[in-house]
Amino acid sequence: MHAQTGQKLRNVSLTFPVEVSCKKKLLDLIPSALNREYIFESDLHRTGCSLFCGAAGRDNQAVLRRVLLGFARWNKSVGYCQGLNVLAALVLQVTDRAEASAVKVMIYLVEGVLPEGYFADNLRGLSVDMAVFRDLLRMRLPKLSRHLEVLQCDTKDKTAGSSYEPPLTNVFTMQWFLTLFCHCLPQDTVFRVWDLIFLEGDEVLLRTALAIWEGISDRIMSVTSADEFYSIMGVLTREMLEFTDTNNLIKEYEYDKPNRYP
Repeated sequence: MHAQTGQKLRNVSLTFPVEVSCKKKLLDLIPSALNREYIFESDLHRTGCSLFCGAAGRDNQAVLRRVLLGFARWNKSVGYCQGLNVLAALVLQVTDRAEASAVKVMIYLVEGVLPEGYFADNLRGLSVDMAVFRDLLRMRLPKLSRHLEVLQCDTKDKTAGSSYEPPLTNVFTMQWFLTLFCHCLPQDTVFRVWDLIFLEGDEVLLRTALAIWEGISDRIMSVTSADEFYSIMGVLTREMLEFTDTNNLIKEYEYDKPNRYP
């Protein structure tokens, strides 16, 4: 629930190290001069949230810009990575645009909750999670996994000698992980998932992704080529944003919970 997530994010300041929760230090990280171009400038309106779009969203974009700069100045090893704009936009909604609180939550989320290297230049942490997820998919949904591998092999046969083609699931699951499901689930569902992430850690990403793939597996099993797969995933992505049943998704998530992951 929105209120539950808001309370959990606000409670971060109660458990975060003293030097990080010092409001003045965090405010010092947020620049007041905005006359430079930064690498994330073009992403400020690409948050998936109407509050940051168009002329009406310019003030909110300025707030988002300061939060991203504050985080980048705090964590210089990460700086900015695509996806952080989406996370920061949601955090700002929950914290009622409180910039210092938003920076603090971003620091805690990236450094204290998600795996190390998730937003590093080489995306090392994300790459590890993607490899683990593919193994889990083979274990939990073997028919779907084999079907996707067949589609992948057919694609390779038709494009022999061409450049590397990533696993079919990567294209979508990687985006889900980088944005913590903000772009594939309704916002109420995202808040529920974020509650679980803050409570139980990054394992929630893997279990939630498995629940999503299981929910759409029947539709995926009907396709006969990689082109059809990408086409139907476009449809399913739009449907998930509109019609995902939050309670059913969480029920699938909880059902898989006893299967603890290494």
